[in-house]
Amino acid sequence: MLFSKPEDKAQMINVQEANNLWDLAKANYLAVELMQTWENFAHDADFKAVIKTFLTDIKKDIKTLEKELKKHGIPGPDKNRAAVNTAINTEIMMDEYIAQEFFIFAQENVEQLLRAIRTTTTNDGLRALFLKFVNKAIDRLDKVVGYLKMKGWLETPPLYPQTPAEVKETIAAGGVFHLWDHLTFRYDNISQTEIFHSFAKDPEFKALLKVGLQKTLKKQAAMLEKELERLGIPLPKPPKNFAMSDSTELLDDDYMFRILLTGIQGAAAFHAQALKQSTVEDRLRKEFKKLLCEEIGYIDEMIKFGNAKGWLHPVPQYKLQ
Repeated sequence: MLFSKPEDKAQMINVQEANNLWDLAKANYLAVELMQTWENFAHDADFKAVIKTFLTDIKKDIKTLEKELKKHGIPGPDKNRAAVNTAINTEIMMDEYIAQEFFIFAQENVEQLLRAIRTTTTNDGLRALFLKFVNKAIDRLDKVVGYLKMKGWLETPPLYPQTPAEVKETIAAGGVFHLWDHLTFRYDNISQTEIFHSFAKDPEFKALLKVGLQKTLKKQAAMLEKELERLGIPLPKPPKNFAMSDSTELLDDDYMFRILLTGIQGAAAFHAQALKQSTVEDRLRKEFKKLLCEEIGYIDEMIKFGNAKGWLHPVPQYKLQ
């Protein structure tokens, strides 16, 4: 195992990666069956076309997943029925109800793929596939929100009533919370990263921390501060400047790296929740979408860096080579 060839390592998957493949295939089989049912019940011609487009996309993903399952010798889940037909009167199910189910599926699809990316730490090729899937799922969710809003099928959550008179944008109370919550999280991230940078010994890790601090954390914090100030919302307490430590022996680089990776994975979850709940303000939803897509890319880069350094705990393999 220690001297595996690169092509052998490309075939290796850990136990959770095997489960991720099976779980995603199962979820997509169910999604196909649900969408076929929704297509049968839907009345609106435009809505039927949207469902059909998504159905075609999911079926393509299924073929890719089936190839991966076969490639790694993983027994696949039971397939859905080839077609779903019903003799029941379709008038009993309204398009608006179907749309709500469609929306919930689009949200959960993003969450499931984020979980798969977080735990796919052995096989870079498989993680790249999941990255492709999740970016498509994020786009699908964004399109679903836009379409349902156009149709008037999304209810309006509580709106924030205290925006300054010069601000013409309507924002949900939940949107205000996500901006504030993101900023408090980034302030904590800045403090932690400065501490880690002070204790880090590996020069590449030290450089990685500096780049993340300057080009991501502080940049995002500045954007969030600007948004909150524009809306007249008090800012949380900013992080203090960290004094350099004389001793760097208290914290090991590999430990700090794993804590950092967990924080980045947590940030992706923050962005995903904000994206899911930003149905009122399109501009902010686009911003949270951008943050999520960037964070997913950082997770991939960090996993590769950690594997190269030998700092990630090796997950048990699904099959020994």
